[in-house]
Amino acid sequence: MGDRRWGFEEAEDWEYGTQAGQTDPAAQPEETLVGQDADHVVQVVVSPDAEVVAVRLSPSWRQVVDPRALHTSVRSAANAATMAALARSVEQVDPTAASASPGASAVDESALTGRDVEGLLDAVDAELRQFTARLSAIVDQPAEVSSSGGHVRGSAQRGQVLALDLDSTWAGRARHTEIETELVEVLRGLHDASTPRELAAGPTGSAISELMELAADPRCLMRRLGHAGRR
Repeated sequence: MGDRRWGFEEAEDWEYGTQAGQTDPAAQPEETLVGQDADHVVQVVVSPDAEVVAVRLSPSWRQVVDPRALHTSVRSAANAATMAALARSVEQVDPTAASASPGASAVDESALTGRDVEGLLDAVDAELRQFTARLSAIVDQPAEVSSSGGHVRGSAQRGQVLALDLDSTWAGRARHTEIETELVEVLRGLHDASTPRELAAGPTGSAISELMELAADPRCLMRRLGHAGRR
């Protein structure tokens, strides 16, 4: 879905300056994706990595949605934006990216014994267990975030917003920019808390790296094991 304005330019609540909680236009990613609710009253703008850039409310949203139901529209738009970012990342996966040249770095030609291999596999298993434990502690437990203004709070798991609570009395009278600011704060916090960047690349560790290097060059592995084939 394209990033468009909906004619917000005519709304008094729409301000072109940088709002607190909105990303500075100079710092915004060149490409953004937009999620929208079924009633077309909320847009959530995200980067290709699903980081929340902005939340936009239609100037006439109160004529379409009861303030007590706004949280449902925001949750729908936020999850739609996340799914759009996920779909884009799948489309742009480079199947050759993992096929790095084995000769790009110095090749270790030292001999490997059966005990060496067994020790390496044990170390890999330990690193995988550690990664799994860290990942489970985060993704299996919903993250919860509240806005500094105290009017919005929510929970998310694995990047998806599970629940969003919004003070409907406040939403019924607050300026659109005030509502957008607190929504951005919470949605951004939920994304960061439920999709930790340090774990996004998958399991890492010295043993895992060594095993990957060996697997990337089967001929070198066979030589180190003393099973070099005949020419």
